[in-house]
Amino acid sequence: MKRLNPYYVTGLVDGEGSFYVGILPRSHNYVGWEARPSFSLSQNEENKKLVFQLKSFFRCGTIRPSKKDRMIKYEVRCFKDLNQKIIPHFDKYQLAGEKKKNYEVFKKAIRIISEEKHLKKNGLKDIAKLAIKMTKNPRRIKYLEKIITLLEGIV
Repeated sequence: MKRLNPYYVTGLVDGEGSFYVGILPRSHNYVGWEARPSFSLSQNEENKKLVFQLKSFFRCGTIRPSKKDRMIKYEVRCFKDLNQKIIPHFDKYQLAGEKKKNYEVFKKAIRIISEEKHLKKNGLKDIAKLAIKMTKNPRRIKYLEKIITLLEGIV
């Protein structure tokens, strides 16, 4: 399988990729919440080979099909891979436009996690505030604002 050109990968992600930071309830954490960053890209089943080439290019992540819409999704959730493979790639081969803004916000969240500040309520609040900057979805914004309010109530 031919290795993808890194500039092509960045262009592909600029159009089709996603940087995301989820915050989910986790009772085993001190603050009761967990930050879950991920990087993903979805393609129609006809581009299955391209998705596998992307996984091969980054040497990490998982691929899963979606039966409901005939899409193939490549996703990286492992923090180590995000920090050591995904971030360095997009720092070197930079994105453009709106996607670059989301990437920069995503990178700040990754930095907070790498410094283990997400294990305290203020660090997790900072991540929630960053996640708000990455979405235009009113329901997601309301959800993240609720998490911030709940975190403010933790002693």
